[in-house]
Amino acid sequence: MSSNRKRLSRDELERAFGNKVPPILSPEKLAQLLGLSVKTMYAWIAAGRLDGAFRKRGKHILIWRDRALDILFDGPDWMD
Repeated sequence: MSSNRKRLSRDELERAFGNKVPPILSPEKLAQLLGLSVKTMYAWIAAGRLDGAFRKRGKHILIWRDRALDILFDGPDWMD
């Protein structure tokens, strides 16, 4: 990860999503927001890439939008 990489601020997240996208999302909604497949979201959850950004409630997974975006955009780079 580059040391001069700029992190997303809360203000940038708020301007980008505001009231248009709810703060708590399903894996399906996060996949739609990111333009990825739902299968990718579930694979990332299973691999631990979104740890700290979601909770399981029974069969349901609730994802905190801002935490997930912080992990995805400001977290460590992933090497497969």
